[in-house]
Amino acid sequence: MLLSVVLFLTSTSSVPILGALGRPAQAWFLNQIMRHRPRLAETLHDEGGVKPFTVSTLLNRFGHPHKAGDWLNEGQECCLRMTALNEELSDVLLSSILKKIPKTLTIYKIDFRIDGYTLNPREHPWAGETSFADIAQDSLYAKISRKVRMEFTSPTAFRSNNNDIPLPLPDQVFRSLWQKWNAFCPEPMQLDDRWPGFADDCILVNELTAVNTTRWEFAGGTRGAATGFTGTVGFFLLPKPKARSEWEPYWDGADVVMQSLARFAFYCGVGHHTTIGMGQCRPVPDGKVDSHRKLISKRK
Repeated sequence: MLLSVVLFLTSTSSVPILGALGRPAQAWFLNQIMRHRPRLAETLHDEGGVKPFTVSTLLNRFGHPHKAGDWLNEGQECCLRMTALNEELSDVLLSSILKKIPKTLTIYKIDFRIDGYTLNPREHPWAGETSFADIAQDSLYAKISRKVRMEFTSPTAFRSNNNDIPLPLPDQVFRSLWQKWNAFCPEPMQLDDRWPGFADDCILVNELTAVNTTRWEFAGGTRGAATGFTGTVGFFLLPKPKARSEWEPYWDGADVVMQSLARFAFYCGVGHHTTIGMGQCRPVPDGKVDSHRKLISKRK
């Protein structure tokens, strides 16, 4: 089970936002797990490698990140988003945390009232629940199977030689997604180890819309800063005749894999620091970037 939970928040005071709040939001999330399953919380905190969750920074009511310098007014509506990528974490969210969710929340000295939550994408476009099998099945019937558009709403970057790579390079994007897919999917659905090389040679960029680099300063006392790209990026799979001969055995079905990974990105995020708000991403159809604003009406 893959989950994307959106918490509906209301600010209870008027305060400035001093930086990205992903780290204190993550701390709150792990504290909720600690209340119900302490060993799991310790494992999530201490173990290295790919983590089975993401946590956003503070979001506006439409699901876009608040940035340093924004001002929250008393009564202003906000959101926080959490995703779970494996059965154990999904179970503790559904069976324990969401059933006993507190009435208030404090993130880096900012107090909020928790008004509720949703997993329903009809109630918020960043909410959802699915499975690896359903993602693959949906991708099999995608209408434009050799193309995907992805909207990166929070800074996205990849780590190499202790440096951030804030560029939407196809090999980096799809290597990140391949790694996370294989870390959590059922074993029979794992992707071939040569997929990153295939993506490097056979997936290209065909759109860059409002793509910019953004530097996130984390709120004071929460360590450092990071730079990443935001915007909408289109990717397409080369026609089979144009692919190098060594990739011909892998080309058939590669469109389904590409579509599946793009859908999975909604839950797992892309790149590094996804557990503290970076790399928030979703696939978008042609001409539909940010059209989901009209769906956010339930709290008016």
